[in-house]
Amino acid sequence: MNGDVDYTAVVAENQQLKQRIRELEEAEEARDSLEAALRQSEEHARVFVTYSPAAVAMFDNDMRYILASHRWREDFGMKERDIIGRCHYDLFPEIPEHWRAIHRRCLAGATESNDEEPFPRADGSVDWVRWKIFPWYKSIGEIGGIMLFTEVITDRKRLEDTLRLQARTLLELSTPIVPISQGVLVLPLVGVLDAARAQQMMENLLSKVVERQARVAIIDVTGVPHIDTASASALLQVARAVRLLGAQVVLTGIRPEVSQAIVHLDIDLAGIMTRRDLQSAISFATGMSLASASPSKP
Repeated sequence: MNGDVDYTAVVAENQQLKQRIRELEEAEEARDSLEAALRQSEEHARVFVTYSPAAVAMFDNDMRYILASHRWREDFGMKERDIIGRCHYDLFPEIPEHWRAIHRRCLAGATESNDEEPFPRADGSVDWVRWKIFPWYKSIGEIGGIMLFTEVITDRKRLEDTLRLQARTLLELSTPIVPISQGVLVLPLVGVLDAARAQQMMENLLSKVVERQARVAIIDVTGVPHIDTASASALLQVARAVRLLGAQVVLTGIRPEVSQAIVHLDIDLAGIMTRRDLQSAISFATGMSLASASPSKP
């Protein structure tokens, strides 16, 4: 009887042992499958970062390279260099302290970005970059390092600066100021007088009045197709600003249709002297300037 009991117990224990072995085997298979999936996921991430059209780099907590895209290497002149495992600051010793402080904040959990920032290089040149930095996390939830996305926008920045300079030059050319005699300036206007041009006109005219110590500034509007409330207001503002500098504005070249429009719009040009044409305005301004410059008789 005892032999039967012992046999049954052995069979049961054997079944339990087999079940445990199957569970361990299944767990090992699941672990192997998970590890394979993890390796595949890491490979996908590596391929994605490496061949991304953006400049992307992945760093550990010591700012050592884990991954870097081809675009990153090209943008920063490291195409032929082995950078994986190397410290970012060893490769770029010119990185300023405020960027290193940003890296430290992001390694502590912050996310930061900038759409336009200069990056002085070791050779004395300056690149302009747009960037974003954020932390990446390990499976246990700890920060493993940071991801850095950048775009070198130096060419675009130079183009924008060139376009701004060209636009400013065109505005200056559209508001030429001609000194015709001692103390008299002439500003011939051609085209539409909009807000931007009015502002440029005021800045240029005030600068020239001070530079030339002018007493009279003639604004010739013969080439202005029409004067509305906005452009008349701009002329009044210019006249007031010039008077504050001790000079007088003379407006000339108002055509009959423009005169009718001014009356119809009830635009008040009080404070601005007017003359029929440029010649009469120059004669008036020259006489006024000479009279102001002549010493008073006893």
